[in-house]
Amino acid sequence: MTYSDQELLDFLSGDMDPRRAEQIEQTMRVDRELEHRVMTLDPIAAPVRGAMKGLPGRRVLADLERVVPDGEKRGRNHTQWTKLAAVLVLGAVLGGGAMWLGMPSADDWRGRVAQYQSLYVADTVRLTIASADVLERQLEVASKKLGRPLEQAPLDAPSLLRLARVQVLGLDDAPLIQIVYQDAEGTPFALCVTTAGPRGEASDPSSEMLHGLATTAWEDGSFRYIFVGGDDLEKTGAVASQLKSVL
Repeated sequence: MTYSDQELLDFLSGDMDPRRAEQIEQTMRVDRELEHRVMTLDPIAAPVRGAMKGLPGRRVLADLERVVPDGEKRGRNHTQWTKLAAVLVLGAVLGGGAMWLGMPSADDWRGRVAQYQSLYVADTVRLTIASADVLERQLEVASKKLGRPLEQAPLDAPSLLRLARVQVLGLDDAPLIQIVYQDAEGTPFALCVTTAGPRGEASDPSSEMLHGLATTAWEDGSFRYIFVGGDDLEKTGAVASQLKSVL
């Protein structure tokens, strides 16, 4: 399905019929070209992309204050992923500490993670790779937040990927640990882990394309996992199976 630029501008401003807006949101989940069109039209996205290229650097904070309009100046239905872009930049500038990952649907956690990951480019990872000492501390903090051990040796299992850093994020008031990888071509990947809640059930890995990225997700009854990155479902499925076997 195709959408005109005017329709996408109405979508961004919150002036669109809710059903049509939902249709666009669902299409963006699987159509990265559409997502890029929306990003091109959005006044926030371009400055955020530019700011990310300059990481690290606290000048990004001032840049964001100039380009992000007040909530009252934007429609209430403005897409959440542009706000997410600003959160990504702020979190990276502040040293990769705790960040909030908030999106409309609590049930669509995989799509929310993929949407976050879709903002990553090669330099996002390359410029923020943790040293051995820092990575060790990051894993310690992440383990405490998550309530389960996260050791580097199992996380280093994927031989074609380099373990870059670990971040503590938040998902619906629960910790979400983002373990960032990069392959030889610079493509960013991430394994994200969060708690499953009191009614968590084990599930086998399932793969799907979300926001133009290949994802494989599974649960073990206590924790939920998703491996995301690139556009090759076979590759993400294979790495996810390898990680599942050692975690």
